[in-house]
Amino acid sequence: MSRTILGAAVAALALSLSASVATAADEGIMKYAINKPSTAWNVYGPGQTNAYVRDKAVVGGGGVRVAVATPDPAAAWRISGSQAVNGKIAKGDVITVAFWAKAEPVDGGAPAAVVTNVRVQQSAEPWGGVVEGGAVKVEGAEWKIYSVSGRAAMDADKGGAAVSLHLGSAKQTVVLGPLFVLDFGANYDPSQVK
Repeated sequence: MSRTILGAAVAALALSLSASVATAADEGIMKYAINKPSTAWNVYGPGQTNAYVRDKAVVGGGGVRVAVATPDPAAAWRISGSQAVNGKIAKGDVITVAFWAKAEPVDGGAPAAVVTNVRVQQSAEPWGGVVEGGAVKVEGAEWKIYSVSGRAAMDADKGGAAVSLHLGSAKQTVVLGPLFVLDFGANYDPSQVK
């Protein structure tokens, strides 16, 4: 699946957030979804504030604004946003995490933020990494879809995983919109998802 196709697929998923019944086109990509697409971010950690904001410019009607006032670059994971993954993940599956986000200016700078790691992890101790997705630069004050893909390094039982976005590396403000987690199975070529 190319980046353009993935973007269109995620957009179709996003549309299903605001529709009461998924269309036939939505159902094609929905079969890969292993979470309930949502803006219900659980944001935690010292040195940040967060609040839900309404915004008709994004599917779902809003997101969670996270303002990091006291960053800790050596431990960026201490300030994170997370959401549950409801489905089961098998070791070797190609997982794509896609989310809507935008940045807001801080101290007169450009609207930019960095998610130092997009991670699918166990939802309980020892918080093992199922997929380490790497960093994402959120650029601009307009909503965009950002995505990372990787192969699962371990199994996760149904409901046993969560997505975690590490936000604490810099003084920044990011608004997190709907999250989508897709499992394409073990036979999918991850180089096709970028």
